[in-house]
Amino acid sequence: MSEGTARRTSPWIVLTVLCGALLITGLDNTIVNVALPTIQRDLDASTAELQWVVDSYTVMFAGLLVLAGTLGDRFGRKRIFVIGLVVFAVGSLAGTLAATAGQLSLARAVMGIGGACIMPSTLSIIVQNFPDARQRAQAIGIWAGVSGLGVAIGPVIGGVLLEHFHWNSVFAVNPPIAIVVLIAAIVLVPESKDPSRPRLDLLGAGLWAVGLISLVLTIIRVPDTGLSASTVLTLIVGVIALVAFVLWERRAPRPLVPLQLFRNPTFSVSLILVAMLYFALFGAMFFFPQFLQLVKGLSPLQSGLTLVPAALCLTLAATVSPVLAQRLGSRTMVVVGLSVVTLGLAGASVFVAGTTGWQVAATMALVGLGMGLTLPHATNGVLSCVPKERAGIGSAMNETTGEVGGALGVAVLGALLSTAYRAQIDQAVQNAGAAAAQVPPAVLDAVRDSLAGASLAAGQAPEALRDAITVTAGAAFVSGMDTAVWVGACVTAIGALIAAFFFPKRLAQVAE
Repeated sequence: MSEGTARRTSPWIVLTVLCGALLITGLDNTIVNVALPTIQRDLDASTAELQWVVDSYTVMFAGLLVLAGTLGDRFGRKRIFVIGLVVFAVGSLAGTLAATAGQLSLARAVMGIGGACIMPSTLSIIVQNFPDARQRAQAIGIWAGVSGLGVAIGPVIGGVLLEHFHWNSVFAVNPPIAIVVLIAAIVLVPESKDPSRPRLDLLGAGLWAVGLISLVLTIIRVPDTGLSASTVLTLIVGVIALVAFVLWERRAPRPLVPLQLFRNPTFSVSLILVAMLYFALFGAMFFFPQFLQLVKGLSPLQSGLTLVPAALCLTLAATVSPVLAQRLGSRTMVVVGLSVVTLGLAGASVFVAGTTGWQVAATMALVGLGMGLTLPHATNGVLSCVPKERAGIGSAMNETTGEVGGALGVAVLGALLSTAYRAQIDQAVQNAGAAAAQVPPAVLDAVRDSLAGASLAAGQAPEALRDAITVTAGAAFVSGMDTAVWVGACVTAIGALIAAFFFPKRLAQVAE
């Protein structure tokens, strides 16, 4: 695209194109969750295999974000964005053809590579096209709203598709959208890059990727395997690689990540808040669909519709939050937003099997509202501290922190849920005494493994025991979920306190 065409392109039109890509990458984070019970049944997948279907995307996405952001700064942000769309579409197509859990995990890993190219490019392109700090804050608010909208409506679209089609339809929606966005990006989005054309820090990129991928692998696997030989090995590799990365970056002529950025309290605090938000959100979104479908007995579509209020509140709040901040200040919006998230999660921490869908919808609406109020300012806090010509690396750090926080949320909150669940099941078996001997050992093992395993096992158990297995497993799951959500609420409450003391009162001044 020529310079003249680039100048004639309205930044708001560019933002519209970017939002199309945001939708499909956001969708992919949660649309799969709704399909997990169906995928497990159709592919005869174990719980560990099922977790890899979710986490293979996260591992590749988080590990390659910084490299992709740097490549965008060096070779062109639009170019990397377009490449990401192509890779994401190819991975989605492979997902529709997968016949085993391993094939599906591999397809998801390819999609993670594409997503890693797409996400930092969207934010860095916004920075380049919105030089005015106030307009940039509004654009980032819309970015956060659409990104969150994709995450929140994923279960709805997944539910609609599963109601009428095979589970692989949740991947089939991506390629057509990606093609439309790809064409629009080629025609409408102007190219931009770091004018100094810096030399790539390949050693730094390699150390970062190895370190972060190993660390995320450890986070994901420890809840299931404990400190086994493999998890200890990945932990050691991750720590060594990240320490070597820091040592190298301190002497590199053009470091991949300028470490001096972390001396800026706004940059560091913003990253911490992003991590805390995604810790709570991804942890909750991992097990709420299971609660709605396997405990409440809702269909995938009904489960998705229950989360619609959260999507609407998040989108609306993210759009108006930058406007409100002009009068109330960025710090106020972040503190209020994190407090509202905490309130919503605290409400969810008292769910029981008899909790109605409306109660679930109301609490998740509070979570969505708080996320929408907070995310635009936390994201802008990161980007405002990074030189404009290195917007790609700032965007990548923001996304990497969110993904690591989300992986930690799924791992930590999921481990708390699993531990409490199995303890409840063991206690129920002990209380049942001789009656528990009537349950076949294979069925009992499946019940102890997970709620999904219990649901499948109940159908294989003697008819007289089916209701008892279903009720017992459902109650144990809800007890564990309540504990996990309460911990998530504590994390966001701490985030609100951090923001109250350390987040800047107004970000517009910093952005200048």
